[in-house]
Amino acid sequence: MSTRNERRTLSVHEIHGPERTLAYGFTSDKGTWHCYLDGANIHVLVYRRSTNSVVSHLASPTWNVAELAPDKRVYPESVDAEFARLLLERGQDLPYTRFDDKRHAPVAELTFHGAVYDPDTAALVQADPYA
Repeated sequence: MSTRNERRTLSVHEIHGPERTLAYGFTSDKGTWHCYLDGANIHVLVYRRSTNSVVSHLASPTWNVAELAPDKRVYPESVDAEFARLLLERGQDLPYTRFDDKRHAPVAELTFHGAVYDPDTAALVQADPYA
């Protein structure tokens, strides 16, 4: 019997390594979507790059894997391989767009490929390298 779809959650404790972007993309309503590991939580942040405003932000140590993929696309050059593997093991695919070397260059050495949320100020921090 297959266990691929039986385990539908992902815990921060299953993701090894440093804080970083796990996946970065966009939503169907043109929001920027950033999933990242920071502290003891996996964060899912949606924001508007044009206005530098937060649409939504949620942080939790454990997620249902369906909530860890945007409803539109992710940039493959900004997807962590371990994260993608863990999602696939649980039956969750990421909706990839085409790889683009021009998008890869500005983020190749960055910890976070997009803005992150500061809960103390309720604001976005770090410039978005794709802006």
